[in-house]
Formats: sequence, C-alpha cells, structure tokens
Amino acid sequence: MKLLLEIAILAPPALGFLYLPRHHRQPAVDSRDFLTKFGHITQKPLGFDARNEQTFLIAGQPVPKEDPYPADDAAGIRIHPVDERVCKSGSRQLTGHVNVTQHKSLFWWFHESRRDPKNDPLIIWLNGGPGASSLFGGMTELGPCNIDEDGKNTTYNKYSWSNFANILFVDQPAGVGFSTATNDTYFPYTADVAAADFSTFLRRLFKHVLPDYASHKIHLMGESFAGVYYPSILAKILDQQQRLAELGLPNPFPKIESMVLADALVEWASSKLGTYRTVCISRPDETGVDECRLSKDGPTCMAAAETCIKMEEAFWDLTRKGKRSPYDMRSDCPDRELCLSSFSDRMNTYFNKPATLSLLGLPETTKYMDTNYEINSRWSDWAFDTVIPTLDKVSRILEESSVRVLVYNGNSDFLINTAGVLEWMHILPWSGNGEFRSRDLQPWHYAGENSKSIKGGMRKSTKNGKLAFASIDRAGHMAPFDQPAALEALVKAWVEDKEL
Repeated sequence: MKLLLEIAILAPPALGFLYLPRHHRQPAVDSRDFLTKFGHITQKPLGFDARNEQTFLIAGQPVPKEDPYPADDAAGIRIHPVDERVCKSGSRQLTGHVNVTQHKSLFWWFHESRRDPKNDPLIIWLNGGPGASSLFGGMTELGPCNIDEDGKNTTYNKYSWSNFANILFVDQPAGVGFSTATNDTYFPYTADVAAADFSTFLRRLFKHVLPDYASHKIHLMGESFAGVYYPSILAKILDQQQRLAELGLPNPFPKIESMVLADALVEWASSKLGTYRTVCISRPDETGVDECRLSKDGPTCMAAAETCIKMEEAFWDLTRKGKRSPYDMRSDCPDRELCLSSFSDRMNTYFNKPATLSLLGLPETTKYMDTNYEINSRWSDWAFDTVIPTLDKVSRILEESSVRVLVYNGNSDFLINTAGVLEWMHILPWSGNGEFRSRDLQPWHYAGENSKSIKGGMRKSTKNGKLAFASIDRAGHMAPFDQPAALEALVKAWVEDKEL
C-alpha cells in the first residue's frame, strides 16, 4: 500500500504525485512546523531517558548515533489487550510498543489465528511507502477486520489470513503510524538503519512479548516498498547471525520460513521496462510490434515505437484527468494525487477517534496519520535506497539461507506491473536462475463459492519451491483487497507448502 516514492520514480514528473529524488538539493523541512502538524511523533518511547547523543552523517545529513535497546532488557515494552470493540476479529488480540533504541519505539498489533493459534504459522506484515502504516494491510486488506468506508466502525473479514495463521502488523520505521520517535531527528531514512531497528524489534518481541511463537513457522510478508524493507531486514539478520556464529554465541533469532513480496518495488528499472511491455508488447496487434518483428522495416518499426510511447503517455494523461489510477488500471483517480484518498480517509478518521485511541490504550493527544510524508520525502531527498535495487539481497537470501521466496503481483497494477516483476525475477543472479527462467507460466486455480474452480492468475516456480511467482487476475496494487478469496487461497497454500 502507498507506493509513494515508487510513483515519484516511475511516473512522469509533470504528473504531480510526488517529485523525483532530489538528493541534497534542498534543506530539510523546518522541524518545528512538522512537529506542529504531526503531533504524534513527539511522544517519547517508553522508559525514555534524555541524554545528549553524538551525531554522524548519512548522505551529508546529521544523524544521531544510537545503540540498539538491549535485547535482554524487559523495560521499554508496552502490552495492551484489545477486543472486538476496536476490531471485529473473531480471535484474541494484543497491541503495544517495543523500544528499539532509547529514542524510537515500534507499534505492533497481534491477532491470534482463528483456527489453531498454538500451532499455526505466524505472518509478520509490513506496508510500504516508505512511511505508510502497516494498518493499511491490517484494516483494509488481509487483517481480520476492515474499517468501514465512513471510518466509524469495523466489520469482520471472512477472507482474512487469520483464518489459517497468526498475524502481526508492525508500524515501521519509527515515526510511522502509531510508532514513535522522540523527535523528527530520529526518523530513519535509510534501509540499513530501518533494518537494524527491525532486527532489534524481532529479538525483543520474541523474547519478552511472544516467546511462545518463536518456534512457529514465521513468514515475513509485505507490500510495495516492502521490496526494499524485507530484503534489507533479512540481509541484516544474516549479517548478525554470521557475526554471532564467529564469536561462538547463540543465534537469538527465530527461524524464518519464507519471504513474500506483494506488488513490491525491488528494481525500479524493471518496472519501467514492464510499463512498455504492459502497454505495448502485450498488445502487439494494436501497436504494430508484430509487423515490425516480422518485417524488420525501419519506418514500420518507427511507427510501432511511436505508437507505444503515445499509449504510455495516454495512460498518464488519463491519470492527470482523474480517469485512471496507476495502482489499478481499471479504476479512476478522483483525488488526482495519490488515488488512495478513500482508504486514507477511513484510516485517519477511525484511528483518530477518541474512543479508538482509548481502546488502544493510547493518549488522547495521539495523532495518527496513515502516512508520514516527512519520512517519505527524506528517503528520497537524503539517501539513495529508493533507487538502489535490492536484487543482490534477494539473491543472497536465496543462496545463503533456507528462506523460500514468493512474489505475487496484481495484473492491473500499472506502476509495479507484472511484466516488470518477471523481468527482475528473470535476471536475478542465483543458482536457480536458469531453472526458473525456463519454467512456463501455468494457470492456478482456487475454490470459489459452491467450490467452483476459479482461475486466479498464472504461476511458476523452481522445482524445490525456493522461488515462486504468481500473478493475480482482476487485481491492482492491493491484491488482497481486490481479490480476497484468491489471495486467501494463494497465501494459505504457500504457508502450508502445498500446491494450489
């Protein structure tokens, strides 16, 4: 959810969604203005002890030097049970905060499985942005309840992934959603810092909050900018495990079973190539591409190229007019900005209600924003992780760990399009590349109403299931929202290591 910087990178600048990365060309936003607008981030992490911090530079910007919160220290952790009044989930729920440094605290929301919480796997879900709250996934896509359109209440989600798994939603990095930082100086804006904080979060969570779930099969799943987050997090964990092993120290991390990337930004160039394929090569009879390939005639090929360019530009023209959404080519974009105002409005309305804040055990002064735009812009303006591919990290995960990787993509997602995703998966440098490339796409099906078999999309994988891909028909960027039954079936089969 919230492909904010992806829009900036992949859309024409004139569209006006967000600007392209402008590294070091403008000063940071005045923090006083920001803190006035986003009051929630001034909350101090639990157990905060003010002290003077040394600073160092990242991308020319001052960053406080912080140590991770000690994993064995049970202080700085808040656990708050919630019930059906705040989310009609049909299972037990816990919320809370975990300090990851003296100045940063991550908010989490845990839902027990409706089926068999003591034995079912655990899914840890992240949304993207960067800067978007993971409660988007929790309350509009795959979670056990959905916020109503008017933002006043929730409804039971019968297609929730909690039907077969325990689920944990985490607002990260610090400053996003209900997660907090002492002030905006401590907002992470690089993948390395965010990954280090999340690594600390996992160690502390499984030691002090959910120790019984450390032995469960754990699946890291996320959407859009999670294509940067999760490969970076897993690479960070691999680094830490290797260092601990060299020192002869025990591994403090639970075993990660798989990583699932949903409509995820892994390599922006592939998405741009995929845009061309989406509007042009996938429609060769309309564009003249077939005729060009057969004739190899210069004027014929030039005409085909000009047609393809016009077709892509025509899509963005429609988006500027509010008639098409880059998140879902089938939909319009009434707000003409991020095309997601209906989701943002319901989230911000519901989580800023005094009754909701009270049920979550949060101060009435808390201000929830579905997206922290200051964090979003800093990732673009101050660092390069928005444009650096994470292909090498995905390759390392496949080669150096037992983690299985599933990538799924909605076929109506224009920005992170299916053609582009297959492009980067086909160039991914790892030992199984040849096998994966050689596999043909095959249809996958799921059981609809009255057990009727419905085609969900196309799929392929290596023989051992180490790397798999699935496309989702009639779905955009938020596939679990568009096709809830299909995604429930797909993810259930994946975590149970079964064929569809």
